[in-house]
Parts: sequence; C-alpha cells; structure tokens
Amino acid sequence: MVTERLKRSIAVQKNSGLYRNPITVEKQIGSHVLVDGKKLINFASNDYLGLSQDSDWQKTVSECFASHSPSGTSSRLVTGHSQYTEDVEQQFAEYFGYDEALFLPSGYQANLAVIWGLCSPAETLFYDKRIHASMAQGLVQTGSTLKGFAHSDLAQLDRKLTAADAENPVVLTESLFSMDGDVLNTEMFKALRKKHNFFGIVDEAHSFGALGANGTGISHGCTDIAVGTFGKALGMFGAFVLMPRGFKEFFHNFSSPVIYSTAMPEAHAAAAAALLKKLPTMESEREHLAHISALLRADIQEAGFTIQGDAHIVSIEIGNETKAAELAEKMRKDGVLAFASRYPTVPTNKAVIRVSMTALHSTADVHTFVNSIRGWYDRT
Repeated sequence: MVTERLKRSIAVQKNSGLYRNPITVEKQIGSHVLVDGKKLINFASNDYLGLSQDSDWQKTVSECFASHSPSGTSSRLVTGHSQYTEDVEQQFAEYFGYDEALFLPSGYQANLAVIWGLCSPAETLFYDKRIHASMAQGLVQTGSTLKGFAHSDLAQLDRKLTAADAENPVVLTESLFSMDGDVLNTEMFKALRKKHNFFGIVDEAHSFGALGANGTGISHGCTDIAVGTFGKALGMFGAFVLMPRGFKEFFHNFSSPVIYSTAMPEAHAAAAAALLKKLPTMESEREHLAHISALLRADIQEAGFTIQGDAHIVSIEIGNETKAAELAEKMRKDGVLAFASRYPTVPTNKAVIRVSMTALHSTADVHTFVNSIRGWYDRT
C-alpha cells in the first residue's frame, strides 16, 4: 500500500538524520523571525538586500497589484501574451545587458525551461557537479551526452572540453553557488568559452541584485544565457531568463515549461518595472552586505571552523548529518535560525550549516551567531 510505504520512508528519514520538518514563521521583524513565540535571528533567508521587509517596497508592490490584473489567465500562447509584460521583459533584458528576457513562475521552472527547451541529443552537456537541483534533475531527459566536472574546477572543464571535441558543447554552472557559496571565476570561464566556443548557461539566482554594478550579477559578457529569480535579493516572487535575440521565440515553440504554464500577471510585470528603478538606489545595502558577510566569515574561521564562501553565502563544514541537525537545533535555542544542509542537497556525510547573510544583519547579530556555534564547537 502507498500509505504504508510513505510511513516507512518517513521513519527511515528520521533514523538517518535526514528528516525535514519546515518551521512555521509567525512573523518577520527585520533580521528576525518569530517561531513558536520565540524571536530568532534569521540566517536562513535569501532576502539578501532586505527588500521583502522594506515597507516602501511592500507598498509599491501592493499598488502594482491594486492597479493591474493579478492573473495571466492562461498560457502565453493562448490568451496570456500581454504587451505590457513584453515591454517590461525588454526593460529587464536591457538593464542586465542581454537582448531578450522571459518571466516565469519560479527559478526551478526557469532552469527546466532553458535546459529542456535548448538541449537535445545533438548537444554535449558539461556541468559543474554542484549545480542546483533544478538544473541537475533536468539533464537526463534532454537525451544529451552528459559530462560532469569537479566543482569549480575550470581546469578540468578545459581538459574535458578538449578531449570530447564535441560539435555542440553546452556548459552549465552558477555564478554564486547556492550551497558552497563560492563565486565563479568569470575571467577563466570567459576565456574557455572563447577557446572552445561552447554555449554558456549560468544560474545567477543568488547574485542578481546583490553582486555586480547596480546588482546586475557577474556573468554578463561570459555567458549566453543567465537565469535569475525575483524571490531572493529582488524581494518578490517568480523568475526570469536572460538570453540572446531570437531565443524567446524558440522557447515559445519548443520549451514545455513555457508552453504549458499560465503566464505571469501584468501586476507582476508592473512590480518588476518598479524594481528596475529601485535596484540602482541600493548600493549602500550591497556595501553593507559585503561588509557584514566578510565579518562573519572571519569570525567563524577564527572560532576554528572550516568554511567555504566568497560572498554572502557561507557554508560551515560539519560532516555528519545528525550532528548538523543537532547543531541547528541547539542554535535555535540560542536564538539563531540557521539551515542544516544535508543529503541529498549535499553529498552524504558532507553536511553543512548554510548561512545566508542579508543587509538587515548587524554586527551584534554576527556575534550572537558566532558565540552560539563556538559553544557547540567547544563541546564536541
């Protein structure tokens, strides 16, 4: 019976330290959240610029939904193709330095739309072995020849591209890796793209808004397609794909996640247009984010932990799945909310505490975090 199998699966998850039980957030208050009546400093949020907590921005989004349709009503190819949304998508493309843009409901769907739409048995896909699940889980269905390379090892990518001598090479990677926190070597990536003439697809979900001039990310000029989300630094919901000219037409015809999904509403496009005016004014938030993230990295290393991370995502190595879950629970008792990332998000016995910094965090918040994790380290 299905019900019995589900019960057994949950029992196995609990026994192996892999059980997941989403917390219920009662309220968000700046850099804090209220959980079970207790105020916790939130180090698990991807709200990198603090936009989701910005009252002026909340008012702007509210006004956009009050004055525009809140539903696309059907797919783009039926009755959902809005001229207004099309115009705002073009504004997005120009802001980030690409020819065309396409709005979608989620980052997961955006990555699938790109991979399933573009890749076929005619391509050879070279992918960083730590790419996001939304990319990784879409690979097999393409029918492409698949060749993974070690995480962030562009020298190995170079060797594999040379050895394969593929007719249609495509390379998938991220600009700021969501779990490891390291940043793509864009200069080397650009050089390899020129050397091997591959088609580049870069997931910039965690860098758009927070990194680059006016929050435009770091991979422009070294990739063909970039994927971003509104639900992280951009303080909203949904996702977008940035691409060369003519690709939007291709996706309309050959990408099932685009063809068979309800279009994004005009209200969303209105908020996206307002966002393009907001982002250039947030340099102080980006500067503070960089400063507070550097402080956290330095203090955690001084406390004796091994970490990864070049920017506002910091990965603290723990190893054992159960220990990582226990540490996250201990930190919650200390007033800190942090995410224990375990298999299958990371390899088995490579569990980490994944820390997300935001422009809302203060020096005092960092000290509270480090004191909590140092106390655990002293006991083990």
